[in-house]
Amino acid sequence: MTNDPFSAAASLDELLTRTQQALTAMRSRASAHADGEPGDLLRAEGTAAGGRVRAVAVQGGRLGSVTIAPELAGEPLEVLCEHLVTAANAALSELDAQVSASARADADALAVRLGSMGDQAELFGRAMHEAAARIHRDRGNASRTARPA
Repeated sequence: MTNDPFSAAASLDELLTRTQQALTAMRSRASAHADGEPGDLLRAEGTAAGGRVRAVAVQGGRLGSVTIAPELAGEPLEVLCEHLVTAANAALSELDAQVSASARADADALAVRLGSMGDQAELFGRAMHEAAARIHRDRGNASRTARPA
């Protein structure tokens, strides 16, 4: 890092811009919903009845699909419903864990960026203080040389 005030200001401005971009990206990922690009959405699968009932949850807390194996066709409706609820809840729980992990990773990256902001601000403040001192000193020198002897 340099003590040049303009360089320090540019570094601080760049850090603030990158932080703002990171926050925007976090907000856009959080607001993604089912009609977004399928490849961009987080997905999780839950199962029940020994894997014969499967539910896929997609980001936004929605079910993407439900599959019930044909051999369960003879089961009572109440049993099928219980399996379906179990599979859907498992998928949604897994999805929630994925979203939380993703948010933690984003927050950790943002914290690292913000952590260096204090150093940047201190450097900028020090550079501004030195520049002000130089201006004050130069004005004092100029006024002493401008006085008639």
